[in-house]
Amino acid sequence: MSEVDDALAGQLVVDAAAHERKAALGSAWTGSRLFVAMSTMVFGAGAFAYFYLHSLDNNGLWRAPGQRPSAFISVPVLALSVAASLLYVAITRRAGRPNANGNDWRVAAAICVLLLVLAAGIQFWGMRRLLFFPGSSGFASLYVATMPLFGVWLLIGAYWVEVLLARSLRVRWVLTPVGENADTEEAAAFAGSLDGSRLFLGFLGLLSVFLYVLFSVLK
Repeated sequence: MSEVDDALAGQLVVDAAAHERKAALGSAWTGSRLFVAMSTMVFGAGAFAYFYLHSLDNNGLWRAPGQRPSAFISVPVLALSVAASLLYVAITRRAGRPNANGNDWRVAAAICVLLLVLAAGIQFWGMRRLLFFPGSSGFASLYVATMPLFGVWLLIGAYWVEVLLARSLRVRWVLTPVGENADTEEAAAFAGSLDGSRLFLGFLGLLSVFLYVLFSVLK
């Protein structure tokens, strides 16, 4: 009878561990997608305001002549954010595979953090050198309300990647867990956050292209 009890107790422990792994993976998966959905609504509201106010422009007050972000600001921000997004998405797809090189991911992640911080810094620096006042037109007001927020989102992406990078440096096996490590809650939580960060940086890359077209290309 004791052997049966021991077997049941052991099975309960295994089931509890599996449940914890699924919960850790599921919470990271769900949380990251909710955050991307929330971000889409935030910047989608800006896009709606752009087209709505533009459509109501009966007196030519939507945008004054010469009101356009400097290409010396918008182009570098676009290039840096897209480069960080493409690099991170590409290198993260290879992470977690049995033959994956964890050092390659760490170097790429460090480069992505640098690119995102640099893009955010240029964006914030450019806000202080605008050629138009925030309240001079609907376009100016919307630009000043939207682009600093985009800079904050770039920093959020940089922080997320930096946290994963720091974790992978402290726990070397977490990028490519094998054996008993592969069944731990820690490995599941890291894998879920890694997948979420890839989704978020992909979103940032698309968002940077969208905002560039919105404010620097459309008339």
